[in-house]
Amino acid sequence: MSLKPVVSLHRFRHLCTFVLFCHTNLILGGYSKLFKTALSLLLVSTALFTLGSASAESGALVYEAETAQRTGSLTLKTDVKASGWKSVGTFEKADDSLSFTVDVPSDGVYDITVTCIGIGGSKINNLLVDGQHQGTFECGAVMYTDAPVKGVLLTAGQHELSITPSWGWMYVDKLTITPAQAISEDVYNVSSALINPNATENAKKLYAYLCDNYGKATLSGQVCDGGLKGTEITAIHAVTGRYPAILGLDMMDYPPSRRAMGASHPTAVERAIEFHEAGGIVAFCWHWTADKKYILDGTDANGNPRWWGAFYTDNVTFDIEAVMNGSDPYGKEALDKDIAEIAKQLLRLQDAGVPVLWRPLHEASGGWFWWGAKGAEPCKQLWIYLYDQLTSVYGCNNLIWVWNGQAKDWYPGDEYVDIIGEDIYADAHSYGAQNSKFIDVLDYTGTNKIIALTENGVLFDIDNLITTNARWAWFNTWSGDFVQKNGKYSEAYTEADILKKTYNSEYVITLDELPDLY
Repeated sequence: MSLKPVVSLHRFRHLCTFVLFCHTNLILGGYSKLFKTALSLLLVSTALFTLGSASAESGALVYEAETAQRTGSLTLKTDVKASGWKSVGTFEKADDSLSFTVDVPSDGVYDITVTCIGIGGSKINNLLVDGQHQGTFECGAVMYTDAPVKGVLLTAGQHELSITPSWGWMYVDKLTITPAQAISEDVYNVSSALINPNATENAKKLYAYLCDNYGKATLSGQVCDGGLKGTEITAIHAVTGRYPAILGLDMMDYPPSRRAMGASHPTAVERAIEFHEAGGIVAFCWHWTADKKYILDGTDANGNPRWWGAFYTDNVTFDIEAVMNGSDPYGKEALDKDIAEIAKQLLRLQDAGVPVLWRPLHEASGGWFWWGAKGAEPCKQLWIYLYDQLTSVYGCNNLIWVWNGQAKDWYPGDEYVDIIGEDIYADAHSYGAQNSKFIDVLDYTGTNKIIALTENGVLFDIDNLITTNARWAWFNTWSGDFVQKNGKYSEAYTEADILKKTYNSEYVITLDELPDLY
């Protein structure tokens, strides 16, 4: 049995303020009677407030940060802003961890809220349950805020909840566990109308299939530059006996900005047509290289020529805000040349009857790509401009537009988005469904949109997805070390048993299970 706080946090903080005020009015030579009285009340209130572990809110479990296990360089500090006048920080080292031992009363799905404050700005950090990555939370910088990780699956009994740094640099006040609201079945009822009224018949058919399938099953996907016979897909087939339903590819090496730097001859369009002819679905992203005028000299932190990663903010001086407001006409001209070449490649696919899950300007809100480096507004302007150019100017009507900005404030509007994608790279062997992020996405717009896991490192355990009802339309595992090593399947991120279980689940659609869509 736990105690209900006798003094509310709101009243407690007012009392703290009152005491501090009195302290500034000390009578020379001793404490005033007023201060002594207030101090006594404060001490009694503090004792009563910190006795219990359950909040006044029914069903909530509250754990103060000062009672948790600290590892690494974390320190405890006195903090009048925190609920118990103590907080833990600063999460600046990679091995810093704050671990709470919690007792969950019953099996279920819970919201876990971290009350925290960022240092020098808002900060995003990680929540783990029993060593498994469950999601990220974001705390503001002005005052302590409640940062939830929603929809976490917990069994009855004892668990270890750990907070670890992603961005780091924050103080934690407390952690609260409350029963979660179930994801409504209504969210899977989506319109089958594409945003482009001139969409090709094959694009309409593919989208209709995605809409009908949404909430019923999840499509398997794999990024693989080599296509159906590429290294990653071959490795997956050797373990599972299955091929993914979706092939992920990149338009990176086609534009003149990239070719001018010596990029190799791309074959992504050919691989896409082959996969389409094998009955599969094609998805494209675009790592958009800035014009060579804006690429910094020398090498990056890994010793690579900066042009290799000239889509990264740190490697270029390109200012998308200046381009979109008209103050950099050269930059605008360079973008237009790249768009024209991308349109040419997309039209090749259109002529071959290939509809495309088109995902440009991905992960914008992170700021690590130049298209997100200047904030939400210029990025939204670029998205809309790109949509207008490809559809109205060049007639690329085979595109299903997948927006992957990863934050509500970056959403360009329902009229420019068919599908919302999220990229999530959980810790190795962390098989949660990442349903906290799925729930967050539901708040991006009041209109139901298909939600997909457009990039992932580790693959989820399909049972977790079913139990939490976070039914991602598809997953799309990234290439390289996430899947293979030296041409063989690698368990570095996803163990073979989980891979086999997922690919052979009745809830997961593989290439051989796709209908004749066209």
